[in-house]
Amino acid sequence: MLDDGAIVLPTYNETESICKLLIELDSNIPLNWYLIIVDDSPTTRTEDLVKEVFAKARRDRDRFHFIKNENKSGRGFAVQRGMKYANKNFQSNFVIEMDSDGSHTVESVLKLICAPAHIDFIVGSRYLPSSQIIGWSFTRRVFSKIINKCLEGIFGIGLSDWTNGLRRYSKQSIKIQISHEFKNRGFITLSEQALLLHENQILPFEIPITFKERTHGTSTVTRHEIMNAAKGIVNIYLGQRRRK
Repeated sequence: MLDDGAIVLPTYNETESICKLLIELDSNIPLNWYLIIVDDSPTTRTEDLVKEVFAKARRDRDRFHFIKNENKSGRGFAVQRGMKYANKNFQSNFVIEMDSDGSHTVESVLKLICAPAHIDFIVGSRYLPSSQIIGWSFTRRVFSKIINKCLEGIFGIGLSDWTNGLRRYSKQSIKIQISHEFKNRGFITLSEQALLLHENQILPFEIPITFKERTHGTSTVTRHEIMNAAKGIVNIYLGQRRRK
């Protein structure tokens, strides 16, 4: 089990779920791991309640860090900011990113922490034979499956789940990402990340996970986000062609 790293949790109006998640992470992951919350929420409610969790946690207070963005920056930008923070302040050998809405379980995070240290890029996949998705509607399943099939069909890097946000990166993978200017802001940034790493000879390694429908709030995958995802795929494809 890796005892050195940081978990980056981008959040937007997910106060209830992230507080519960932080308590579970604090109780189960190695005490040397840092927890970095990058908050896009328009109020300070999340910050206030999260800091109450910090005060009662079992790990040292300096293992918790809260970054407040002034405006909604998008998931990709928030994760990249968290990576830069971890790289600058802790020189972390590994960074895990995960959703803050309760869809990623602590058991799945521990799978990433326990995976071999030599792997540079690990994706927690919802689409391996032993993976499981709990609580999703038929529409969500179809949309997710189609977009992931399209991405793999276009780019073909050997990845079944291009859009899930539970991932582990080595120091080499982190350095590549923090120096890159991503073209997308929403969840489709996850696909851009995977392709960027592949272009730098870092291949994805997938492990099966259990994915649950969010425990609080409503999904941010709106019709507008779906349209942005479609545009994002086109942008990624055109960007790749220009680099060849």
